[in-house]
Amino acid sequence: MATPALLCSSCGFGSDETRCVKCESPFGKNQAKLCDSCGFGSDAERCIKCGDPFGKVPALLCESCSFGSAADDCVKCGGWAS
Repeated sequence: MATPALLCSSCGFGSDETRCVKCESPFGKNQAKLCDSCGFGSDAERCIKCGDPFGKVPALLCESCSFGSAADDCVKCGGWAS
């Protein structure tokens, strides 16, 4: 089962909360995922941008970056996340 990718409150502040974590498009709508390796243990709660251990904001992908099978890719390593 894929782990939701998170951002810390600094990396996900203001308009960055709705930006795509891959392409920076301002239209992030779909939850980014982590594979079992990248989202294991305490890594599941780390910000995927800066590594802060207090990730609370959902990391989002725009429709282009999450189209088709890309929706099942780990946002950190690119491996299969579903």
